[in-house]
Amino acid sequence: MSRALWTVVLVLAGAVLAFAPASAPAQELGGSAVTVSGTGPFADLRVTVGQTRDLINQAITVSWTGGASTQPNTGQFAVNYLQIMQCWGDDAGGPKRSQCLFGGTVTQSTPAAGAWVRSRQVNYAGLVDPAEPLRPGDDPDTPDVDESRENVFVPFWAYGTPEPNPAKPAYTGRSDFIDAQLTNEIPLARTRANGAGVESFEVQTARQSPGLGCGEPVRSGNTTSGRSCWLVVVPRGSSEVDGSDQSARELVSSPLSASNWANRIAVRLDFQPVGSACPLGAAERRLLGHELAVEAVSRWQPALCTRGGALFGLTQLSDDVVRNQLLQSDDPGLAMLSEPVPPDDERPDRPLVYAPVAVSGLTVAYYIERQVPPDASEEDKLRDGERFTDLKLTPRLVAKLLTQSYRGSVVGNTDHIAGNPAGLADDPEFLDLNPSYKGSQYWTTISDALVALPTQDANALLWRWVLGDADAKTFLAGAPDEHGMVVNPNNKNLTLPAPTFPRNDQTCYEADPRFRFCTLDAHPFANDMHEAGRAIGRGDSLGRTASGTPNPDGTPKLSKTDRQSPGRHGLLAVVDAATAARYGLQTARLRNNAGTFVGPTADGLLSSVATMTPSSVPGVLAPNPATTASTAYPLTSVTYAATAPNLLTQAAGKDYASFLRYAAGPGQEPGLEPGQLPDGYAPLPNALREQTLRVATSIENQAWRVTAVDPAGQPGDMHGGGDLGAGTGAVGPDGVPLPGANAPAPTQDQGPPGRDQVPVAQTRRTPATPLGVIRYVLAAILIGGGLAAASSPVLVRLSTGRRGDAAGG
Repeated sequence: MSRALWTVVLVLAGAVLAFAPASAPAQELGGSAVTVSGTGPFADLRVTVGQTRDLINQAITVSWTGGASTQPNTGQFAVNYLQIMQCWGDDAGGPKRSQCLFGGTVTQSTPAAGAWVRSRQVNYAGLVDPAEPLRPGDDPDTPDVDESRENVFVPFWAYGTPEPNPAKPAYTGRSDFIDAQLTNEIPLARTRANGAGVESFEVQTARQSPGLGCGEPVRSGNTTSGRSCWLVVVPRGSSEVDGSDQSARELVSSPLSASNWANRIAVRLDFQPVGSACPLGAAERRLLGHELAVEAVSRWQPALCTRGGALFGLTQLSDDVVRNQLLQSDDPGLAMLSEPVPPDDERPDRPLVYAPVAVSGLTVAYYIERQVPPDASEEDKLRDGERFTDLKLTPRLVAKLLTQSYRGSVVGNTDHIAGNPAGLADDPEFLDLNPSYKGSQYWTTISDALVALPTQDANALLWRWVLGDADAKTFLAGAPDEHGMVVNPNNKNLTLPAPTFPRNDQTCYEADPRFRFCTLDAHPFANDMHEAGRAIGRGDSLGRTASGTPNPDGTPKLSKTDRQSPGRHGLLAVVDAATAARYGLQTARLRNNAGTFVGPTADGLLSSVATMTPSSVPGVLAPNPATTASTAYPLTSVTYAATAPNLLTQAAGKDYASFLRYAAGPGQEPGLEPGQLPDGYAPLPNALREQTLRVATSIENQAWRVTAVDPAGQPGDMHGGGDLGAGTGAVGPDGVPLPGANAPAPTQDQGPPGRDQVPVAQTRRTPATPLGVIRYVLAAILIGGGLAAASSPVLVRLSTGRRGDAAGG
């Protein structure tokens, strides 16, 4: 699966479908949550799926009660656990086992579990499932092979392919559609001593898992819905498929084995359609902007294009590039950003207007599970694998995480930081604030946070918060903390605040002169915050390590690092609050200047907005990371939609005004349905909503008005269709204009064909395009100048996959 540096975000309307569990009648709770009962030996089990409708690539909560406690209670899964997977299938009674994505996990040894419980294999040494129809035997299609000596597997029937013969097994567990790095299965889910458990499960669309086809558009007349799929839970007790009691040993069979599959619990999942569901021929309007706007715009889109409305496609770019486009492009569109164009850079021939559309914030998200040592007390063992839900961080602790100052964040020689702790859970400063983490990270070292490579204003806001703390500021300058920990000298005295993060320590390990394994291999950048958030939700560090399989010439080679094992997750990432919510991540509480630890809740975000003061640009509030309000979250940011109305056609001005009116109205209603404000945002205060409505009217009234400069240098109004000229739009290093730059001036109110009113079916989505689009990304990065910030070494990874639906994947 390729990862893109920037993307066009299009999430389109989905139909609300019904659920139909395979095993027992289900009860729908508030919203779209569904609770299903188990059957037979698992009749007391109640499984609740937190969201079952309007799904995109996201995390949903799967919780349960009435189970038996997993044994042993630390580090192993012998008996009594759940196995969770996503499946496709059109039958109302649920999917077939061949339609389920399972068997893709690489790590089979940790944590300890039975030999075949993670696989699709259904024949076992010394154990026979009497209900299993797939057995070793002579296959008439391969008379020269003695299949009786072969292992047999449940074949994977991929969506859109012919159904395999149900009586014929596969002789390998491999499939082109099951990838160890992308699979979303949870092969081992622990039930606590009280019979309850909870997991965060990543549901995937056809873009992440083509073999499932979830969310593929299904058209019925003028209605388009997303193809539904299934979440399947296979509960495991203490009996094997042959009925033998394994309470003193361990289960070994696959959940796909017929006797185990008979106990499955299935819940239907209804997805928003992947791809365009807006009316063909609808006008497309250009949006561009930073990542903090992605989740809101993607959720608003389905409501905006109904009843003949325009389609708004968001091109994700850094704030610096967006500001440059506002200044240079003759087709500015509507730009989303936090910091305005500096007054000294403004041009009198293109006065800009700013409309607040969203309140969000940057956060440190985490997925950390309690990991106790083998000699822990029995009481502590009962909590092994439990997910932490509270984390407090000071500016200095964040500075340590972001400057490679823990020993575990550097590969190879660490003599220059030899006296520093290996990771966060070994740092006395952290443990004093978070005593529940003491002795809890036996298997995993948390030494840094996954951060995105592109520049953004929100990163500079974080550094401003760090520098506003005296202890953090002196630490960055080289002063040790009270326990003797010092900043990594390679990141000492950085030029801050900066819109990016330093990775100046590039230490490498060179055991073989033909092979170098470096810090940036093990601790890479993410392409954006969505990739970072989704990765840690999967237990994926994105790192690479020395492979156990060498190259053909015998030299070592790098391979993708395995995901962290169930119960042993320990990862952090710097992402926006909406991305954290989308992927089911916890968010740290940060200490503000009042000494209070506050999280990015709606109340914390709005409390911070109330302390913001006007910036040097009228109509734009300045973020206030130094707020002394005790309830304010310090990394709060307001996203503004900006444009030059005089460069818009009347039709475009009307559509952008409609977008802003929706954003300030129904778009501020919190909820999970299309058109609502997703989790991670706070509703705009009334004063900001009123400002947006005024700006919408201004844009609609002033579109297609050109502001000229008279000989005295004073701006004046010029009505009508004056020629704007070729402009001075930005160009890439190959001389090709950036998107929208040097665009020809409009000659009629409705706008030129091909720019303002492009039929949806004729548009070309980004980044699902060839390399031609990538050159624009490179040019945008160069214009933004952000990759030079903080003297960070650059490790650029570009590809041409698409996220696949709302904003990720």
